[in-house]
Amino acid sequence: MIRKSATGVIVALAVIWGGGTWYTGTQIQPGVEKFIKDFNDAKKKGEHAYDMTLSYKNFDKGFFNSRFQMQMTFDNGTPDLNIKPGQKVAFDVDVEHGPLPITMLMHGNVIPVLAAAKVNLVNNELTQPLFIAAKNKSPVEATLRFAFGSSFSTTLDVAPAEYGKFSFGKGQFTFNGDGSSLSNLDIEGKVEDIVLQLSPMNKVTAKSFTIDSLARLEEKKFPVGESESKFNQINIINHGEDVAQIDAFVAKTRLDRVKDKDYINVNLTYELDKLTKGNQQLGSGEWSLIAESIDPSAVRQFII
Repeated sequence: MIRKSATGVIVALAVIWGGGTWYTGTQIQPGVEKFIKDFNDAKKKGEHAYDMTLSYKNFDKGFFNSRFQMQMTFDNGTPDLNIKPGQKVAFDVDVEHGPLPITMLMHGNVIPVLAAAKVNLVNNELTQPLFIAAKNKSPVEATLRFAFGSSFSTTLDVAPAEYGKFSFGKGQFTFNGDGSSLSNLDIEGKVEDIVLQLSPMNKVTAKSFTIDSLARLEEKKFPVGESESKFNQINIINHGEDVAQIDAFVAKTRLDRVKDKDYINVNLTYELDKLTKGNQQLGSGEWSLIAESIDPSAVRQFII
């Protein structure tokens, strides 16, 4: 009797899981098409810094997975970025259908989600230099999770790379937010082993770079929040010897909306923590810049 009851429960759970997987799978393509439409509509309203068109192709829907390629085309190119008209950035997307994607179950995660996706940059004419810099590995890979209720979580893995005189080790960034408006966006990240080669005999190194930011967008146009970026354990090296060390260089930003106004106040703070030259401690320092009653709409129009 107990064995029959257990078998019945297992069958019922399998039916529920299968039905949920089928249903969430039917929502993927309409969701992709809506996202593309919203992006291209924003382009028509002049909300993009560059003239870009989003599209997708090769949509292949399975029971557990859906696969497609997302493409962003620079219609008129961007001369300042050496991008020619018609060139594209493309991403291969592999979406696992919810509510319990197989990969998440394999990692012991049993929290239901709408979908989980792996996103990989495609190696093409425009992105090939990034792959060369990363020694023919994928320069970035993203894992996305979309929860029921529009919240999302993204993990971005960055491969070690060398861009001329600038190089860094592996890195990882996480993005958590609510809805497509990026309200309440939480960003944390770290990149290791940063090197800037100033000349054959001079370079600056940092053990790591970290970022911690929490921001929100009020009324879809007023950015507010705080962020902190930090370079840790900086060394200035000349002819193979340490000339100076800095425990940390920190940049802090705070954006506050002026109460009942369509303006924001900006507070920028830069900190130098424990500057040392040889055996001599030179101390620490801090600089601040405050700007009040900034019109974010005017700034945005000026930038784009």
